[in-house]
Amino acid sequence: MNFIHASDLHLGYAQYGLEERFRDYARAFQSVIKYAIDHKAEFILISGDLFHKRNINAPTYLQAYKVLLELKERSPSTQVYAIEGNHDLAFHQDGKSWLEILNSQGLLRLLRLKEADGVKLMGDHVELDNVRIFGVRYIGANTASSIQQIADEIKKIEAGHGKKYTILMMHFGMEGQVRQAEAGEIPYSSLMPLREVVDYLALGHYHMQYEMDGWIFNPGSIEMISMNEYGLPKGFYHVKDSGAKLITPVTRGIRRIKLDISGIETPDALYSSINNLLERQTSNLSDNKPIVELLLYGELSFPKSDIDIDKIRKMLEEEFKPLSSEVKIEKTNSQYAVNPGDVRGLSREQIELRVFSEQVKLDTRYRDNADAIVNTMIEVKKKAAAGIEEGEIRADLRWCFEKVCSPTSDTVKKGEKTQTSQQTLLSRMGD
Repeated sequence: MNFIHASDLHLGYAQYGLEERFRDYARAFQSVIKYAIDHKAEFILISGDLFHKRNINAPTYLQAYKVLLELKERSPSTQVYAIEGNHDLAFHQDGKSWLEILNSQGLLRLLRLKEADGVKLMGDHVELDNVRIFGVRYIGANTASSIQQIADEIKKIEAGHGKKYTILMMHFGMEGQVRQAEAGEIPYSSLMPLREVVDYLALGHYHMQYEMDGWIFNPGSIEMISMNEYGLPKGFYHVKDSGAKLITPVTRGIRRIKLDISGIETPDALYSSINNLLERQTSNLSDNKPIVELLLYGELSFPKSDIDIDKIRKMLEEEFKPLSSEVKIEKTNSQYAVNPGDVRGLSREQIELRVFSEQVKLDTRYRDNADAIVNTMIEVKKKAAAGIEEGEIRADLRWCFEKVCSPTSDTVKKGEKTQTSQQTLLSRMGD
């Protein structure tokens, strides 16, 4: 016995809108085919989601066509057996899925639910010398209720044709494998009827590798589909008489860097912390144009809007020269929001005073001068509502800033930081 089991290849996915990522998924599929050829695999299983979308475009179909044609030309005896995942299913108005088109061209063998051979679902199966292969496309909420019928029909076919090593391909998620439960998950206990008749349950759907009790195998996707999969094992299985071995091809490098921003009091201090963090990152020569995500988490001591995302992204680009970089801010505090219950019964002026005061005090750079800043904000608002000229309003703002940020104040220092803080404060008080 010598076969390959892959799933969730997601051809056609231009992640982050990038053409190069579109090509990455084709390279991943090609790596499976090349490995199968090099290791003289008898057949290849694709247990769902060959494509990323049901309505693929011509370049996506061409990717699949070229890779499968290469297999057919270089190793004509190696057949591909596939089922439709939720991303592969045809739209009702189309009638046929793109996997059915590949099947009609002889590039793969699509296993479908079919009434034949005295059974209603499992009539379409493959008989090899010592192996029998069944397949069930993605059936969503009907999966759990169909398990017993699938098992009974496999047993009936086995009784009529003799016992062989039995493979069943299905597309669903196992309960307990992902952090947050998803709809349609199947608990292990529900699969017990299959345990009696199936030697190798070839799953797809979840994008990380897992296996259970030596008969349930889910290889995961080869390429990363979502950054939430970062660090999870994935690849494809090479199955021989000695057992199933996970193969992890070399793919585009992924860097996910985290920084706890709790206690960082100013944007400048944040940029300095990020710079120190990046300097400690180990280089990896295989990371050719990696995908980089910087995750900032914790409780902010200043408004999120004060963070210059473009500046941080440039820091990432200088360090990694990435194909794509992203900066995410999570778990930031919600103290800048006002609880309606806290202001019930107050006048408009009282509400404004409380909101302004709480916002300023939350920003550690201006907390010691909150009263002066709040009074100026209120005055500026009144003058703006009265139609006072902008120059006079800006003069009031300038006077407040100079008072708050005088040389004796520890709020800011001279030079570039003073100019930056000045612009920030003037902007906030002018909002």
